Amino acid sequence: MDIPSRLTPFSRSVLLPALKDSLGRLHRQTQLTLSLPDHPDQPQAIRSHLAEVVLAQWGGEPQAIGRYLGVASPQARARGKASTGIKQTRTWLQDFPSAYARLRRWSEFVFHSEWSQAQLLQVMEEIEPMTAEALSWVHALAVAAVGSYDHLAHQLARKEKDAGRVAAWQLGLVAGLETPEARLLRALQTQTEAASWRERFGHMPVAMEGEMAQPRLGEVGDTWWSRAETIVVWNWNDTRARDRQQDAMQRTMAQAGMLGRSGLRKAIELTQQTLIAHAEARDALAYVVAAARHWAMAAAAEGAEDGRIHHPDEIFMLEIEEIKQMMTGEWHSRGHVESLIHERQKAYQRATTLPSSHDHALGVAGYDTEGPLHILTSPQALRADLPDGFIALAGDWSPQWWEGILRAEGIIDTGGHLLSWSAAAARAGDLPALVGGASWADTREGERIRLDPARHQAQKTL
Repeated sequence: MDIPSRLTPFSRSVLLPALKDSLGRLHRQTQLTLSLPDHPDQPQAIRSHLAEVVLAQWGGEPQAIGRYLGVASPQARARGKASTGIKQTRTWLQDFPSAYARLRRWSEFVFHSEWSQAQLLQVMEEIEPMTAEALSWVHALAVAAVGSYDHLAHQLARKEKDAGRVAAWQLGLVAGLETPEARLLRALQTQTEAASWRERFGHMPVAMEGEMAQPRLGEVGDTWWSRAETIVVWNWNDTRARDRQQDAMQRTMAQAGMLGRSGLRKAIELTQQTLIAHAEARDALAYVVAAARHWAMAAAAEGAEDGRIHHPDEIFMLEIEEIKQMMTGEWHSRGHVESLIHERQKAYQRATTLPSSHDHALGVAGYDTEGPLHILTSPQALRADLPDGFIALAGDWSPQWWEGILRAEGIIDTGGHLLSWSAAAARAGDLPALVGGASWADTREGERIRLDPARHQAQKTL
């Protein structure tokens, strides 16, 4: 998960200690002694650190690892080897299902709690450690997924010298993976019944997945569901994606020959498993963040009973320990919180969001295609009258961009990386996608471009 640089005090007070804890766990599990990032709330700081961990555990090519995560090449002094990374990854894959179930159970417990002050205080003590556990799995499985993906590229390159063909095979082998993003988009495409849709996807973020003040799909998603009735899906196709995966498997197995098939098959399966597991870990974190938001709104309701909180969103201007002081009576009147809330609101409104766009261009899904470029400044900017077959460009793709995914011929994410939401959504439906295409933000609206994910580039066509 990419932590937004602009966080409310509540989210910051939970996420930053949890980040430090989760990275400490990662170091202990991998037996590494890397320094923690100085500014974990900056968009690329965590990914730069994870790139260092991948190189130190798996070895591999630093430039490729950096590109996969949308950062500069890592500079770890000690480099690991694939056998070490594979061994640790198999342990994580074995242990993750029980951790996922535990995080889900806790979240469901919070969602269905009948609140008393004692219950509010009990859950408050659990929010940070549960967030840290969820983050630790996101980070561990990010290392596993990037390491496995890079290892697969090396295995394929041993069988085929053409780099473009190797990259095309690699994209094909991870097409159509069954992830939460795939299930969400398929449900929108096939018009799943509204109540079922809310139950399955209500915990997911609309945007800024780490910001607990942001609403979840269960709060705003009915408008999406009704809007989906009018959408004609253009190029996102999960059936074609699965077919492409099967075709890529047959081609790579044929190229490997009898003696090399076993090792290559294991590398393919490990890459597929880790990409799926990482997506599920992000989903587990989404449950925990949604539960923390649910708890905060319950605390706001208690504060509103005697006027200490006037609007529920004010609760996110307080740190979690300050909310405890409010609930236990240490802050017993509106006067104790009003000036602090107003000061924090002004500071939050003045704060700027650091850009996450970058130019470490990486093809993450699909095949080469072309179309007129449509630059999206917001999800609402996707006009109904756009011609079919456009390439959609935007930054910080998240579930709120679902219509762009379903209507586009291909997408360019000016931020993004191998593990971002846009990449997972595109892989699920074999949608041509390039992440890290910041330089394309200056392209003129409607200019025709060719998108070539296997060669990590887009080009203007004449």
